[in-house]
Order: sequence, then structure tokens, then C-alpha cells
Amino acid sequence: MSRLLGGWDGLDPALRWLLRINLVALTTATLLLAAAYFLGFKHTAVEIDLGVMVASIVIMLVTPPLCRRYGAPAAIIGLTVSSLLFAVGGTWATPNLSPLTALLTMVPLLVGFPYLPQRWIRALMVVAVIGSAGVAALGEWRRTDNLNDTWWVNAVVIAASLPAGVVIVVYLVRDAYVRLRDQADELADSRTRVVAVADAARRSLERDLHDGAQQRLLAMSVTVERARKELLAGRGDGAARLLDQLAADNREVLVELRELARGIYPPLLAERGLVAALQATARRSPVPVTLDVADVERHPQQVEAAAYFCILEAMTNAAKHARASELLVVLRGRPHLAFRVTDDGGGFDPARVTRGGLEGMVARIEAAGGTLRLDAAPGRGTTVVGEFPALDAAG
Repeated sequence: MSRLLGGWDGLDPALRWLLRINLVALTTATLLLAAAYFLGFKHTAVEIDLGVMVASIVIMLVTPPLCRRYGAPAAIIGLTVSSLLFAVGGTWATPNLSPLTALLTMVPLLVGFPYLPQRWIRALMVVAVIGSAGVAALGEWRRTDNLNDTWWVNAVVIAASLPAGVVIVVYLVRDAYVRLRDQADELADSRTRVVAVADAARRSLERDLHDGAQQRLLAMSVTVERARKELLAGRGDGAARLLDQLAADNREVLVELRELARGIYPPLLAERGLVAALQATARRSPVPVTLDVADVERHPQQVEAAAYFCILEAMTNAAKHARASELLVVLRGRPHLAFRVTDDGGGFDPARVTRGGLEGMVARIEAAGGTLRLDAAPGRGTTVVGEFPALDAAG
């Protein structure tokens, strides 16, 4: 079963767990209804509900392979089709189920909010409104034709089906509460980390300017004064040499300032996007870099900046501290933007090192709505993995 559902493994853990709960609840309800049928509770309505439930399960089992390529949208589309089929078929066979089936038409919308772009959410809103209204109308129409049905038919179907729907709705409410609470806690922690990281970045920038460009500019002012004295003394050759030195120093300062500005926000990243900026960075890396890119389009500036600087930080750490001989940077745009930076260095124990740089990476990624994961141990290199939720690509 784990292999059959393996396509869900790349989804958000909360969504993956919800899909599994839905499949288990639906399967349990099907088995209960099938048991009742074979124990003698045979009726056309029971047969229809059994057929609808089996078809819904089949639809859910089709989604894992599609999720490997299309991610959360494939899972939620499958859930939508399965819910609508169950709602219409269940209402047709057992009109008394219409309150539950009308509620089930709204489940895909509630599930999809954290994972889908706005255009998908609007479509699911239409499905929820039209679907719930249609199911309610269908239930009232069928209820008139089924007034004389044997009472146990409705009782058996409702007893088998209702718990599954209630479990899903209860889980949705619980998950929404837990998610909001966790997000509030993460937001408070993130604000603290962002302030700390911003202060550290400001101090680092001040230090780079003081130790680098500022000292060079002070030296250049001394050179200018010496050249002035040479000219006043009539020593043109000495003044010319000092001016040549001044020109060379000026070029070095410009290069240093460009490198510093590139660390703040690379112009290439703004103009041509994440892939072009990483290609330029890989060419300048002191450690050979293999860049593996697929299906990457433009994303919002905050997302591209977070991905770029976290990858850059991971590459810098590998070059400075890991004694790596090569780096692999994997960047994927589907089903959502994700990256992985792997080095063949000596690795380290995350519990025994200062986490300032890592906390800065985590804060930057989380501020852009993503997640960061570190896999490291002494003797087996380091892997940094970042993922961002699916968003509309930036134009």
C-alpha cells in the first residue's frame, strides 16, 4: 500500500495525512456497507452506494502517480471528483444523506486553500456552491419518490456512510485549528529571527565596508595627497606613477563594491531570474558546481531572493568549512519550486555547531513562505533542501 500511495509522499505532510484519512474512512465505510449487504440487507440503494464508494476509492488511488508531476493540484482535483461522485450517487440512492453529501462538496475547497493559487480556489468555490445546491435539490426531489422505501435501507446506508464523512469534517476543523496555532507560533518566532538576522546582516555589511572599501578609499586619499606634493615639487614622473597606482586602486574598489552589492541583491537575479543568477554564481565558485535545473520559471522577487541567497550560503559554507571537492545544486520548478544543495565534504554534527548561518537561511526561507531542511552528519557530507508552496509564476 505504501508503494501504491508513494506519489503522495512529496506533498505537504498535512495534506498527505488528510488524503490518507479520507481513503481509510472511505474504505472502511465501503467495507461496512458491503458486510451489511452480504449479511442480507440487499437493496438497490445499497448497491448504488457501494458502486459509488468503490468508484470514489479508485479515483483517489489514481491520484498518487499524477502527484509526482503535478503536486497538490492533482490530489485536490482527484478529491473533488471523488467527493462530487459520492455526493451525487449517495444522494440519488439515499436522499436522507443529502445534508452530509452537500457538506462533502465543500471539502475540496477547505482542503485546497493552503495549497492552490487563487484561480483554482475560485473554481472550487463555484463547485462548492453549485454542488451543494444541486445535491440539496436532488435530495428533495428523490425524497418524494422514496417515501415508501423500507426504513432499514436508509438506516443501514446512513450508519455506514455518516461516520466517514464526520471523521473527515472533524479532521478538517482540527487541522485548521492546529495550523492556525502553529502559524501564529511560527510567526512570532520568525519575527524574532528576522530581526536578529537583519541586525547581523547590517553588522556584517558595516564590517565589510569598514575593513574593505573604506580602508582602500583612505589609502587612495593618501595617494592623492602624495601625487599633489609630487606635482608641486615638479616631479612629474613620480606624480604619474602615483596616478597610475590610484587608477588601479580605483578599479579594485569598484570591483569590491560590485561584489558587495551583488551580495545585497544581484542585478542578474532581478533582470533574468534565479537560473541565470545561479549559473553566474556557479562559474565564480572556487568549488566545481554541477547545476541541474528543470522546469523553472520566474517567481515572485521574495521567493527568488530567498532561494538564491540560501543556495549561495550553502555553497559558501561548503567551500569554506566542508573542504568539499564538488557541489551538486538541483533546482526544480514543478510541482513547486524546490532546491537541493549537496556537497561531498566532511559533514558535521548540527547539534554541535553555531546555528547562526542556518537560522538566517531558515528565517529567509520562512519569510517567503517556504521550508528548509538540513541533512548532515560527520563523514558523509551535507545536504540542504528548500521548498516553496505552489504559487502563480511571476510575469
